[in-house]
Amino acid sequence: MLKYYVAELFEPTLLYSMALAVLGISAAYYYGHFSIINAMLVITGSILAQISVNVISDYFDYSSGLDKELAKNKAGNLAGGSSLMAEGKINPLKALLTGIIAFSAAAVIGIYFIILQISLLPILMLAGLSILLYARFVKKVPYLSEPLCTLNYTLIAFGSFIAMAGISSVNYSVAFAFIPAGIMLGGNALFVNEIPDRKTDKKYGVKHSAVMLGTSRKIAIYYLLFQAAAYLILVIGLLSGELPIFAVAALAVLPATPYIFNGIYNAYSKKYGSYLGIHTIASFAFALLLSATFIISVL
Repeated sequence: MLKYYVAELFEPTLLYSMALAVLGISAAYYYGHFSIINAMLVITGSILAQISVNVISDYFDYSSGLDKELAKNKAGNLAGGSSLMAEGKINPLKALLTGIIAFSAAAVIGIYFIILQISLLPILMLAGLSILLYARFVKKVPYLSEPLCTLNYTLIAFGSFIAMAGISSVNYSVAFAFIPAGIMLGGNALFVNEIPDRKTDKKYGVKHSAVMLGTSRKIAIYYLLFQAAAYLILVIGLLSGELPIFAVAALAVLPATPYIFNGIYNAYSKKYGSYLGIHTIASFAFALLLSATFIISVL
């Protein structure tokens, strides 16, 4: 049914890429650069790219048998993916075709921006390769998934900024906002989603950090270090005056970190869904508060 295909395409992770695109656009606006057409294209392109990586990854997880086992055993959250193929609610090949179409549409938008800003070429090439290679190769390399995801999500913000303002307007100040948001909505969001599925993932040769670390305590400490790095970079940006003072509002989500850390550390598996939800809400709010900071500072 159509509703299942819609559910497959519009997973919650679309909010992550959209939030980082909005952050990059907001920072460009802060520095005096804005185009409504380009802004809409940037947001659309980021969403299409996210759709493509979600669907293509779900297809290969389905074809490998990984998602079938997770769905059968109700073992986890499918690393943030969808169980609709495994449950037989959508046709896998049709879903894959939809993912390829989304990738192609995102590529067309990317080419448009490359024509305007050739400096976007390496960023968009990395994004494209990551989308195509993530499910088949990246997940099989120990500890690579989360750092690469962090890099790609951070580059969504940087790429959005460059698309709006040009490479000559980029300065290191924006990194104090882009990198923390990339960590929270990229690598650590992926990491938190991987934790419930680590036993089944390991069986199928997946080697993300949750699998490699093994114990709940090591996993919790890894999560905490990622979060601490994000907050530290933000605080340095505030104390050095590189970020507008209103960026302090983003620290409002900080109390969620020890709560989630405690849940992971003590292996509260039955309540794990709530920790996933809280991390998603807190990270999304973090990025939006930073976006609002840049806009309010202009008003």
